[in-house]
Amino acid sequence: MEVVNTPIGEFRLVKLLGKGKSGYSHLAQGVDGSCVVKIMHDEPCDYYEFGENKVSSEIHAYQVLSDIGIKIPKLYYHNMAKNYLIKEYLEGPTAATWLVNGGDVQKVLPDLFLMASKLKNSGYNIDFFPTNFVTHSNGLFYIDYEINTYDPQWDLINWGLYYWANRSGLEAYFKTGDPLSINISAESGKPISKPFEKIVDGWVKMYC
Repeated sequence: MEVVNTPIGEFRLVKLLGKGKSGYSHLAQGVDGSCVVKIMHDEPCDYYEFGENKVSSEIHAYQVLSDIGIKIPKLYYHNMAKNYLIKEYLEGPTAATWLVNGGDVQKVLPDLFLMASKLKNSGYNIDFFPTNFVTHSNGLFYIDYEINTYDPQWDLINWGLYYWANRSGLEAYFKTGDPLSINISAESGKPISKPFEKIVDGWVKMYC
């Protein structure tokens, strides 16, 4: 079992929590309890471009998100030379898992829309895909350190909400890995939208 040695202690990687566009997130155990060790990878993404250093980009995003008031896990340590960071582990399922298992989306929409409003007012988007959130006892948390300059085509209303509305598509995607369960094409990163337009419109009218 891999061990990561750092100036703040030794962390034993317990299990893989998930893979994102930028890296692999591992549940790790240290002297003071659980945390997340995110190790960056060099795998390309057809619809997203990264900065020169992913760790540096995530540190910047963490600072911005903290200043805006977005609920995120605390950053404990980072190492740009070895391309990883260590952050707080938040107990609870990802929003994607929670949705697939029958979670009531209405319970988290107020938090989600509040985040989107704060971000838009500050000129930013985040990755609103449900795997990037945890339904914690203290509310909905955004667990990824990623921000982008605000662009309406990638915001919550025009992009993210369609994934939150597509419960069956998410379930199929996690079972098969087929992006066509949730996206209009494998390369676009654009969600299937037409079947969910009325649902999304209803949410927007309720919370905007």
